[in-house]
Amino acid sequence: MRNEEFIHIRLVEESKNLVDAGFFFPAFFLVSQGIETLGAFLDKKPLAAKAQSKKRFNLAIEQLFSTKYKHLSVDNWLYKQLRCNISHMCSTGGFIILCARAKKVGEHLDVVKGQRLFVIEDLVEDFHKACFEVMHLLEKEKLKQKAMALSEISSYKA
Repeated sequence: MRNEEFIHIRLVEESKNLVDAGFFFPAFFLVSQGIETLGAFLDKKPLAAKAQSKKRFNLAIEQLFSTKYKHLSVDNWLYKQLRCNISHMCSTGGFIILCARAKKVGEHLDVVKGQRLFVIEDLVEDFHKACFEVMHLLEKEKLKQKAMALSEISSYKA
């Protein structure tokens, strides 16, 4: 399977399907991990390289996301609050509010009552833009294909 196909199936389609079905927290979880995955396609190391989590997450934010996200990466805040809390505690922690557009209490990435607001649909749209950018770089051969052990994925359809 080509890297672009993996990104499209696993990151874009599945995050979209989760949001469409109203599974906002699982979509948030997928995006938080998927950002790191995008960083893995950007760097020069094999996908399975050890101890690259923070570097890859921050690389993806720096190269693929808007300035608003980059400002949140100062002192690894976004990595710690978005990626680590979700990965290790299955929680948004005390510094992030997750909501849907229909129930939002402010704008995406604004501070509301001392917490950073993440509107899931906006986050997923920004994530998809990042995914499409990596797919474009791979298709134009500006990034090299990386070996993936995912033969079962191409036949899997959720």
